[in-house]
Amino acid sequence: MTRTTRREYNAGQDYLRIRQFLVDTFALYGGPTNWLLDRWNFCRYFAVPVHTFYNMSYFSVPTLTHKPFRDEVAAWERTIWVWENSDGEIVGVLNSANEEAGEAFCQVHPDYTHLYGEMVDHAEEHLADRVEGLSHVKLYVYEGTPLEQVAQTKGYTRINRRGVHREYRITGREETPVLPEGFVIKTVAEKDNLEERRKAKGISFGAHYAPSDWPPAWVYREMEKAPDYRPELDLYIEAPNGDCASFCTIWVDEDNRYANFEPVGSRVEYQGMGLARALLMEGFQLMAQHGVTRSFMDSNNEFYSKVGFEDTGRSYYPWFKHFEI
Repeated sequence: MTRTTRREYNAGQDYLRIRQFLVDTFALYGGPTNWLLDRWNFCRYFAVPVHTFYNMSYFSVPTLTHKPFRDEVAAWERTIWVWENSDGEIVGVLNSANEEAGEAFCQVHPDYTHLYGEMVDHAEEHLADRVEGLSHVKLYVYEGTPLEQVAQTKGYTRINRRGVHREYRITGREETPVLPEGFVIKTVAEKDNLEERRKAKGISFGAHYAPSDWPPAWVYREMEKAPDYRPELDLYIEAPNGDCASFCTIWVDEDNRYANFEPVGSRVEYQGMGLARALLMEGFQLMAQHGVTRSFMDSNNEFYSKVGFEDTGRSYYPWFKHFEI
């Protein structure tokens, strides 16, 4: 068995190396098993930074008392651990998504699935949620993988909440987007209406009308620093009155010829008008121009089935374990 070593994440040298690890292992698995490129980009450059803005709501009190709030990027990076083989190649990554206390994602090269047991043990030691002598870990486990047996053996319980990757096959003959009169599809490269875009995201997810709930402008500028961000693939629909009514961002894995939407949303006032469908059809056409043949969506929302995404059969469940410390 090839010798491996484990170490803490080094942001300066590991971010892009893990990105390539995810690209390479997608090809080896033949589809989604580890994180996809869009999630790695969006997590680090949007979701985690925005949690710094929101964390007074998420976590109630600051963790670092000498600061007005916790630096969520640094907190997330402390949850990442890297396994390398004797050649210095990354063969495993353990991390959270900075969404739930105690969550853990085990991402492994298919030749190193024997690391799952060690990774789960490490998650229990370093990523567990610990409160008054009780710990909790929540694993995300794909059906039919060795991690499923590891979770069972180590006393985890499956939560009956199936997640599934859906796939859209791009033909280049997608339907022409149909928009209501006066609505126009634009890209950030053409017109960067940042204030309207951040308002739209806030109102789309949970109908947060209060401006204090909207993601701050600096978070969008942070997302633009992501290595796979392209302003010409950041789309939105502008309403006749100038509102950003619907939006989506496309992330492309050129090596594997797939591209994903993250995020996708429409302001609640404009839902039910076919805007999101029109935006995705425009997106599929742009994907085809970049040589993309597939798009994946990790969502159980039936909207994506109606658009044409089909179940890939690659499903996963969360597994949890409580244990005393």
